[in-house]
Amino acid sequence: MDLLTTCFLSLQLCFSSMGSAGHYESLTEKGAEPSSAKRPAWRPEKASSVLTLVQAFYDGTADLQATFSQTHWNPSYGSNTKTGGTLKLKKPGMMVWDYSGRADPDYFADGEQLWMVEHDTRQVIHTQLSANNELMAPMKFLFGGEQLLREFKVRYAKTDKITRYGDKDHHVLQLKPKSKNTRYKGLVLAVHATTGRVDSFVVYNTDGSTNLFELRAIRTNVGLADSVFRFVNTKNYVETNE
Repeated sequence: MDLLTTCFLSLQLCFSSMGSAGHYESLTEKGAEPSSAKRPAWRPEKASSVLTLVQAFYDGTADLQATFSQTHWNPSYGSNTKTGGTLKLKKPGMMVWDYSGRADPDYFADGEQLWMVEHDTRQVIHTQLSANNELMAPMKFLFGGEQLLREFKVRYAKTDKITRYGDKDHHVLQLKPKSKNTRYKGLVLAVHATTGRVDSFVVYNTDGSTNLFELRAIRTNVGLADSVFRFVNTKNYVETNE
């Protein structure tokens, strides 16, 4: 399973129901009423207000470090594949997805360049982030900014999504890109009701597969150095520039 075509497809975000099924309200309309057992006791009338809270959290975050788990659902085989590792982020546009399994590639982005490191084959694919704008789109929420409201339609998630991803501490939002994307259909975000922090998100891909990312042990503004996000080929892997 390739994170580059699902998360960097872009972190990130829609689901099987967000393409042909369902209707997206405008930003000023309320979504469907969720189960009281799976939602906070109070929520803003407008889903866009929660997205503004998300922006406020990440606008105040210079860098972030967390552990993550990823569950990839493949509808062709009816199977889940679970992986995980460490995520590091820093503005502007820097990230590292360091997977714990050797069979899973790692990803480095320093704001301008992107490296996909395949340890099992000892290969590195090196490309420019500017050539991967469509791939990076689902991850924009991780960096905040006004473009989030400009580029996505948002609504409160329907009951089935809230039942699956929500709880009394999190609002669940469904986001759909305003511009058509050939790689993903949309996102679901589980947003901490008090802080605006995104603790989990789902990317719904156009091939029908989904990727669920759950973040744990989140630390912000820890002072990550820029050098952390640049891949240095110390093991003489074969490097290909694209």
